[in-house]
Amino acid sequence: MRHVGVPLALGALVATAGCNTSLPVVSGEAGDTAQSPSPTVPDAALQFSLKDAQTPVKPDEALKVAVQGGELVSVRLIGPDKKPLGGKIVDGMWQVAPDTRLVPDASYTWRASAKNSAGKVTQEERSFTTIKPKVTATYRVTPDGATVGVGMPVMVTFDSAVKTPQMRADVEKRLSIKVTPAQKGSWGWLDERQLMWRPDSYWKPGTKINVNAPLTGVQTGDGKWIAENKGATFDIAKRSRVSTVDLANHVMTVRENGKKVASYPISAGKATDEWETRSGTKIITEKHADYVMDAGTLGVGEDDPNYYRTEVKYAMRVTNTGEFLHAAPWSVWAQGRRNVSHGCVNMSTAAAGEMFRASIIGDVIEFTGSARKMKPGDGMSVWLFDAKEWRERSAVASS
Repeated sequence: MRHVGVPLALGALVATAGCNTSLPVVSGEAGDTAQSPSPTVPDAALQFSLKDAQTPVKPDEALKVAVQGGELVSVRLIGPDKKPLGGKIVDGMWQVAPDTRLVPDASYTWRASAKNSAGKVTQEERSFTTIKPKVTATYRVTPDGATVGVGMPVMVTFDSAVKTPQMRADVEKRLSIKVTPAQKGSWGWLDERQLMWRPDSYWKPGTKINVNAPLTGVQTGDGKWIAENKGATFDIAKRSRVSTVDLANHVMTVRENGKKVASYPISAGKATDEWETRSGTKIITEKHADYVMDAGTLGVGEDDPNYYRTEVKYAMRVTNTGEFLHAAPWSVWAQGRRNVSHGCVNMSTAAAGEMFRASIIGDVIEFTGSARKMKPGDGMSVWLFDAKEWRERSAVASS
């Protein structure tokens, strides 16, 4: 069958269509229609949470990417190490991982793509920088790479105070520790600069410890941010060595793995407010085969009758306040009988040498029999607290 007039009808509607009419075009077959072209679908519009890419952002900025008129396809945030940071799309919006901290004074690049309802993909790249700290906070994790005694805690020590409880909690939350074999313990703050992890009781001999401290981008004060990650690994000696100094009876007893291995007569600090040896649990923090004891380091002037400057052998430090175990041949007459020192534990040269050779950093020395108590800050004070008290010093537990 021939259809007459169809070309003319098409020509007339194309022209009409140019005048925005929406009348249907009738073909030669009944019921056939042809629609006008679909309207253009707008591109998806990417929206970044940083309105001004020229203004440096804080390392803890909650970064987000959203889209208008479409859906996100992918978002990548590339850091200065050229690696993508963690993040995910939730309810149509990309968010950086909540625990992410950016490197201070560094450049980052966002690369994002989205598609509209017609499937057309829009891509966009945006760069920004992080703020340069007024002060770069520094810290150290110790011990590292050593074998130590059963009393040595993990120590994260800052060179200046971590100012607020929330900042201390933020630091603590980011730390992790692997203890093999597993033992119960807790982080706790000795003060605003010293965060430590200790087991509920002394370490099991042979324990291996691995500490991870990814603290880059954590704020520790006004304009003060950390700019590096650190960590440490160390081992506990395969024997437990715990000594007890009985200040009232002038004797030190040494036990290894719970068995008595030695006993030494000693003389400790004379019973005055300035010189009485402190009671409490201490650990050996330094060892010196030869050492100069100078009362000037304790603030005693050279014109003071209590001033001394003496070279000693086999010195083992147990407090920050100047208490040591060391050889003192001049007080052998008093050892086992009287306390005559300026706070140190005096021993014979033979006894001190034997103790020195058998001891390592982190070995425990428990002092009893003195009315003068060791206080937090006097030394490695973690063992002045029981397990419950130490847990309560956690910034996370109290936040």
